[in-house]
Amino acid sequence: MQSHFVERDATEAVVAAQWSRVLGRPPVSLDTDFFGSGGSSLHAAKLVSALRSALGTRIPLKTLFEASTFGALSARIRNDTPGSGGRLLTLNPSGTGTPLLLVPAASGGVIGLHRFGGDPIDRPVLGLQARGLDPAEGEPCGTTAEIVDDFIGVLEKADAPRSLHLAGYCVGGILAYELAAGLRLRGWDVRSVLLLNTSLYCPPLSVSDAAREKLVSVAAEAGIALPEGEEPDAAAVFKAVSSQGPDPIEADFAEFEAGLRVFGSVGAAVSGYVPAPGDFAVRLFSTDDRDDPSDIERTAHPVTDWPDLGLADYRQYHVPVDHFEMIVHEPTLKAVEDAMKDIDDGRRGQSEPREDSSPYA
Repeated sequence: MQSHFVERDATEAVVAAQWSRVLGRPPVSLDTDFFGSGGSSLHAAKLVSALRSALGTRIPLKTLFEASTFGALSARIRNDTPGSGGRLLTLNPSGTGTPLLLVPAASGGVIGLHRFGGDPIDRPVLGLQARGLDPAEGEPCGTTAEIVDDFIGVLEKADAPRSLHLAGYCVGGILAYELAAGLRLRGWDVRSVLLLNTSLYCPPLSVSDAAREKLVSVAAEAGIALPEGEEPDAAAVFKAVSSQGPDPIEADFAEFEAGLRVFGSVGAAVSGYVPAPGDFAVRLFSTDDRDDPSDIERTAHPVTDWPDLGLADYRQYHVPVDHFEMIVHEPTLKAVEDAMKDIDDGRRGQSEPREDSSPYA
């Protein structure tokens, strides 16, 4: 059975990625036990070694034996083990292919994308975090140009590999596409941009409107009824969500508010977006529900879809699951890896499926 468990922060994303790589399957809940899931002493050594490499810090082997559940292990690492810091995370430090950089969507982070750090992705995997998720960083970036410049600064400061594949899920694909253009102008080797169900229907939204939509969505997912006709109160929603058990979003209200601001800023930044043709390889992995009917209805500007841009190197793949399932769907992950491998190997044309075909059953 496919797990729909979603990790809650960057630490859990890294742990989940390496857990999946070592055991061949991700944790299904905070209470999933490493050894109860088939982990042996050898597996434990591999996991701790992988986490040390990914996080750039020392983690004693005994940590896993003392805190063997996914939630407990993540908490120990989060609370007791200083990480490498910064906003460029390592979801997987090793592999044979050109590194993959995950560009955040509206949430601003890598939450939900941990499977890209595990099999079958066979390459180093990095993940960017948006400015502002940490309340101490201040306000998030307000435009796509500011976001791109900020991300480039993070990559340069971290001395990231200068040859990369870029991937973005949902509106993160827009940011990945724009970041690719910015990196190319600075001489970086952008192997490809992987659009994971990225729609170009981006209705006009202010920061406050986009943040409000996120708050309403959080309340609905938690089954919290909001007073009809009243503006949702962030503090009340956070309190109600927290009272249901372990907080599924952030650790405290300040971080919760910061996440809403980031979501609002990204939503506003991509409003009305129309891409300019790029000279890098673009691969779109598209589900049947890629375009949200409500977004289509609210988008006032003419929309030119990705296949209509006249891109020199473009392929589109049909994904046979829905928008939320695709990022944990192993055949889709394998198709993404195969597409990157084909580009790395310099293969074109006959080695790849034609537009709108599916590379997997």
